[in-house]
Amino acid sequence: MKSPNKSKSSLVVGLTPEGYKIPDLRMTKPTFRFAKDSSGSMLIQDIDTVELNRSRKISYFVPNNIGMLMSVSTKASSRAKAIFDRKFKSSSYELDITKLTGNKKDAISAISQDVYDYIEEIQSAIVFAYTALEAFANLSIPHGHIYQAKKNSKGIIESYDKVAIERWLSLKTKIKYILPELYETKAVEKQKWWGHFVTLEEYRNEIIHQKSIDATEFYKAYFKDSIFNIINCIEPVISFFYVAHQANGKTNEVWPWLKDHVDIPSVEFQQNQFEVTGNVHQGFK
Repeated sequence: MKSPNKSKSSLVVGLTPEGYKIPDLRMTKPTFRFAKDSSGSMLIQDIDTVELNRSRKISYFVPNNIGMLMSVSTKASSRAKAIFDRKFKSSSYELDITKLTGNKKDAISAISQDVYDYIEEIQSAIVFAYTALEAFANLSIPHGHIYQAKKNSKGIIESYDKVAIERWLSLKTKIKYILPELYETKAVEKQKWWGHFVTLEEYRNEIIHQKSIDATEFYKAYFKDSIFNIINCIEPVISFFYVAHQANGKTNEVWPWLKDHVDIPSVEFQQNQFEVTGNVHQGFK
């Protein structure tokens, strides 16, 4: 099925949301289309295609950008946690050079490899967690939205349109001031996840904007148990705005799948808005 207004095709994966099983959390949510006169309904999933060469194409369900970023972060965090629990927290794995026996050079080399692997995974998790939240914030801002900041030191009130917000304002500013205004929420500073998010942004900036004066000292923060709560603040942050959005009777197809929120966006449709180009059994025309 193809909509005249979209280049992507869609597959009807059901008639109603009831009984729909999520094949993959990275997938864009299907949309429930229903006729106002109750004459019909369908659950459609967008499909995209990429050409490998002239004779071969790949067709796949469209991924959710935020969901993809969250997945990368979650997987990296899980791998880091496995190293942390199996090696660093295990009393059977000696890590202190003053207590090592045998060939200390080989022992330290082996420990160093585990440390490097751990740091790689933690940094990947941090950067992609932050990027997921940044993508969520930017996608939440509608075209035409204007944000007016407080007066600066010169008494000037600066205004930012969507492009300027995305380019010039920090993610902290977007989450603290802009998203609460858009989603009509309470102050975010009182939420349990706020402190974790602030630290996440701090850690991400240390990775991206490294200074020689810091050398490798900032790595040491990664070896605290709290690092995993900091990385995993993604879902609580997004869920906070999701609940507020839902309470206002609104939905958005750009939202990723969340553990405790699996509803499907719905929209009214007219049959003449769609062109049937094939079916599950016979393929596409």
